[in-house]
Amino acid sequence: MAEEKAFVALRIVTGIIFLVHGVSKLQKGMTVVMSSFGDLGLPTWLAYPVMAIEVIGGLALILGVGIRVAAWGLAVIMAGAIATVKWKHGFLGSGGQNGYEFNLILLAVTVCVGLKKQKRDRVERM
Repeated sequence: MAEEKAFVALRIVTGIIFLVHGVSKLQKGMTVVMSSFGDLGLPTWLAYPVMAIEVIGGLALILGVGIRVAAWGLAVIMAGAIATVKWKHGFLGSGGQNGYEFNLILLAVTVCVGLKKQKRDRVERM
């Protein structure tokens, strides 16, 4: 029981982190975010699906709806962020840039959430 409560807390906090990051993209303005993606060498249109997955995926984790699908979508974003942007700065960062340690823990959590069978999954198979 305590393990299940801890997992729910971890899922909700992770959802809040992603939701806040997605909403902050909206608040900055998607033109600014698209420009940032372009400056990083990424396709500018990618800003929209990343923002949408962060907002919708974050809400899904908070509300406990579509958890596994949301977690895998968020995991892909974290893997992509590490591979395309953060890796070159190292684990802790360099040259005033953040490293990939924060993204790595979010990747690990979202993979764990994506792999975890929910109670209803277990009941349906019985």
